Amino acid sequence: MSRLESSFLMSSFHRNFFKLKILIVALGMAGCSVIWPTYEAPPVDVPAAALEPMSIDRQWWKVFADPVLDQLVDEALVNNLDLAKAVANIEEARANAGSAKALLSPRVDGVAKAGATQRQITYASSQDEINKVTSSASIGAAVSWEIDLWGRIRQLNDAALARLAASEHTRNATALSISSAVVDTYFQLRTLDAKLVMTRDAAASLKYASNLEFRRWKAEAGTQLAYQQSLAEWSATEARIPSIESSIAKTELALQLLVGRSPRLMAEHLPRGAQLQVPNTPREFDTALLLRRPDVASAEQMLIAAHADVNATKAERYPRLNLSLLAGLIASSSGVITGFPLFWDASAGLTGPIYDAGLVQSKTEGAEARREKAVAHYRYTISVAFRETYEAMVLRETSDSQVLSSESEVATRKKSLALTQKSYDAGRSSKFEVLSESIKVLNAQLSLADARQTQLTARSQYYKALGGGF
Repeated sequence: MSRLESSFLMSSFHRNFFKLKILIVALGMAGCSVIWPTYEAPPVDVPAAALEPMSIDRQWWKVFADPVLDQLVDEALVNNLDLAKAVANIEEARANAGSAKALLSPRVDGVAKAGATQRQITYASSQDEINKVTSSASIGAAVSWEIDLWGRIRQLNDAALARLAASEHTRNATALSISSAVVDTYFQLRTLDAKLVMTRDAAASLKYASNLEFRRWKAEAGTQLAYQQSLAEWSATEARIPSIESSIAKTELALQLLVGRSPRLMAEHLPRGAQLQVPNTPREFDTALLLRRPDVASAEQMLIAAHADVNATKAERYPRLNLSLLAGLIASSSGVITGFPLFWDASAGLTGPIYDAGLVQSKTEGAEARREKAVAHYRYTISVAFRETYEAMVLRETSDSQVLSSESEVATRKKSLALTQKSYDAGRSSKFEVLSESIKVLNAQLSLADARQTQLTARSQYYKALGGGF
């Protein structure tokens, strides 16, 4: 190809490209006239925010001052399989966001082509090429780009980013649920340990009393009835122990699964920590803190995504402008073409819906329905957050009262047992009365253990309800 031909091609390219730019600018100005509604959070009827903002440490479980509990929660946040799935969901959402962002940029593809042609008619460049096989090959690059005139792609990108943020909040919500489950299960395990100790001590005391009554009976200082009564109470108390041991084993396995232990390590016993402390939690809460809960934040991000989907669907009513450019080098065995001349092909296509049997309208209505569903879910999630907070506050108050009442009952039962034992030693009471008081003391102690577990769980649920510092 001569220099004159090359100059002509480049001049033609610049002229057509200038016309193309004018077309893009004109359509771009038309696209600027469409202003999509921005997202606004739906109104919710919630209490006013506190004058002094509250904050919670993300490692809220450390307020119970148990190093073993700290280690178990840290292990769960690293190894738990539900959390691993939540992390994978984040990566998937991040990839989807990357795909949506890529639509805003032009796409460049490499193009290579080779072929052969035999012309058997006079449609040829020269008489010599009739019935002659002509080989050709080309290599170049193809550029395609949809100009986002009406903001459809930007809305898709906003929706993908909102879903990414929602998946990250969901991951935080999963971490909060896992840490809370580990804490509550650990409380249950420690309570079962305490119950096992109490029951074993009571069984040992009743066994000693039964052996004593047996010797008294044989020595004719007691009765067979007193011996049989003491034996029955000892057997009944002893029968409680296997059930408690089974519950301990099941609770340990549940905790092993929560912390993500492998099946090989599940058979190992978990360590126990020090005496758990009952932390003082605030008597009020901050509404702003509650609205930042991970599940609430995730629901709002899904609402933002649904809002952007509605805008993107409505934008499908407008025409789309697609630009394409193909350029490269060509080689041919034809005598007309010499060397490796440059070729290019630029085009712009404008397509828009004329009749689609209501497809776009149906898609828009579907997107609007999904947005309304997202609004309902957002409001419901907020209601659940406040309900859980109120429940945790009520449980905290009632559990504190229950612990005080149970402690008073245990103290009273122990005094009653001591007095009954003195009365029995003086011959004024029967052994059955002593045994009955002993069982009442054991039951009161078991009730106190349950009340203390509820007291600790109320604190855990309170921190969870407020979002656990996320």
